[in-house]
Amino acid sequence: MTAQLTTTSTLSWTDRPLAETADAVLLDLDGVVWRGAEAIEHAAEVLATLAAAGIPPVYVTNNASRPPSVVSDQLTSLGIPTDPAHVMTASLAVTTMLRRELEPGARVLCVGGVGLHEAVAGAGFEVVTSADDGPAAVVQGYGPDIGWPQLTQAAYAVGDGAAYFATNLDATLPTERGMAVGNGSLVAAVVNATGVRPTSTGKPEPGIFHEAAELVGATHPVMVGDRLDTDLAGARNAGYPGLHVLTGVSQVGALLAAEPHERPSFLGLDLRALLQTHPRVESEGSGSEGGDTVCREARVRIIDDGVILLRSGGPVPLGQAATISLDDSVRCASRSGTGPTPANRSTAPWSCPGWR
Repeated sequence: MTAQLTTTSTLSWTDRPLAETADAVLLDLDGVVWRGAEAIEHAAEVLATLAAAGIPPVYVTNNASRPPSVVSDQLTSLGIPTDPAHVMTASLAVTTMLRRELEPGARVLCVGGVGLHEAVAGAGFEVVTSADDGPAAVVQGYGPDIGWPQLTQAAYAVGDGAAYFATNLDATLPTERGMAVGNGSLVAAVVNATGVRPTSTGKPEPGIFHEAAELVGATHPVMVGDRLDTDLAGARNAGYPGLHVLTGVSQVGALLAAEPHERPSFLGLDLRALLQTHPRVESEGSGSEGGDTVCREARVRIIDDGVILLRSGGPVPLGQAATISLDDSVRCASRSGTGPTPANRSTAPWSCPGWR
């Protein structure tokens, strides 16, 4: 049996381990495989199991500052042996757009890190850093040393008529300290100065996912991410099932409030969910609130005030539960047509005291 989409939920189900339904696994990095300088728990073991089963991993990142070789070296140092050919960065994805839009050898002003410069030069374009060089295009990607001089050169070139591209529009960048300024925030400075919005090629655009799959010849991969607005929205845009793991940015509250275009196909606590089956989520009854939602032993009812867990001892508001399972807190409450309304997303009790 392959993975199947239920008729009552945006969630899918499979009675085989999820990875066995795919011919490759596409993985985000920050919040999925590593966090800062350390591998996330269970990541190395799961990825070794996939490799032994002949299911290739491909790492898909919106971080445009590092070349694939640097990414693969970091993964290898964390006990996850990786070939650079299995890394798709937003810098590589943007070169596909440049090849379609520009003449071979055209001048491109690069605002970003070494990964962006190497990718653009490797695609056969002449990399420049000044608007005075008359670039045909500006490509902007994240780089830790970007400041006023680089942003101003980009603004000058775009103002002179250069085409404008961005590797991605992520407003924030997760770090060990917290959320830092991402490429989208830096792009906003150029947009504010010029009034020109760039064409973005990174997640959640579908192209970067398709190109990642092509690296290993995959036709039906599964995408794993931790961020709804990039990883999971991008998986839907690309037409691939998406597994959301709770080791990174988007937690339970965001999941329950997610718009349909951001909802995952599968849910898991961490990468071990790739090696697990995933249950059906079904509706029962048609009461005034639309009936109950059932997932294995879990039962949930959604009312105007929030999510009610229907336990043996009686109904329990989600925010007051001592322990919360993935089935009842997220799978049941994520079914299509329910969940928080726009009016109560900010006030409903979406905090989760604990997991079981």
